[in-house]
Amino acid sequence: MHKCSMTQNNVLTMKKIIYIILIVPLLSFSQTYSIEYDVILNFLNRKGTLTINNAANSFYEEIQVEKKLDEKKMDEDRSYSNQIFLGNNNEKKTRYQLYNKIKDTLLNIDYLYDKKIICLEPFQKMNWNISNETKKISNYMCNKASTTFRGRNYIAWFTLQIPINVGPWKFNNLPGAILQVSDESNSFSWTATKIATNQTETDIAIEPHIKKMSLEEFIKENEKSKNEMANQMILKYVERGAKILKTETTEGRELKFEWEE
Repeated sequence: MHKCSMTQNNVLTMKKIIYIILIVPLLSFSQTYSIEYDVILNFLNRKGTLTINNAANSFYEEIQVEKKLDEKKMDEDRSYSNQIFLGNNNEKKTRYQLYNKIKDTLLNIDYLYDKKIICLEPFQKMNWNISNETKKISNYMCNKASTTFRGRNYIAWFTLQIPINVGPWKFNNLPGAILQVSDESNSFSWTATKIATNQTETDIAIEPHIKKMSLEEFIKENEKSKNEMANQMILKYVERGAKILKTETTEGRELKFEWEE
């Protein structure tokens, strides 16, 4: 009888051990994370922060820190040739991407004619090719992956040691946190600078009555506003007596959209 009782106790102990082994990975997935990034977008330097919550919503925010533009002087014949940068040195607008897992929707908070807007789009799942190539970034072992998204080819380095499947900006669908990602020309890049686990969830408040529009509507209106700004800047130089030999505009992160295919 005593022997049988000992056996039952051993079985119960084993069940507890198995339960603990099974539950630990689940607990690691339930942590909330905050990852900060240095961001380069052509002539812009920004700071990005990815916040991963346990709840249905996680979000990424980006704020401009400085303008990367080497102004060229006007030539002796008063002709002017340079890239046109559309932006403000003192711009401190924060832009967001909010990931709604339940509705499978990406909510973008951006600006149009200096007014804050909400732009809604389906959460596009990225298809990655994961290679065997590895390297260490900040003591995390990372794997290399590549994908094409809206006209640009990207290479990412992600770590399985942080089990999250959303990354900075609109990057997603990798089995670990993205610590570095850039397009093939290195014009656009995100580099993690700080990784932290949080005890409490962080959320953002969305002001009521902000205008909502689809991604297609936003892209078309945004292009229109950029063209208007470019024309105003060209006119300003012409009024100063400059001859415009060439104007160049820089493309954004997204070159081709689903409705254009």
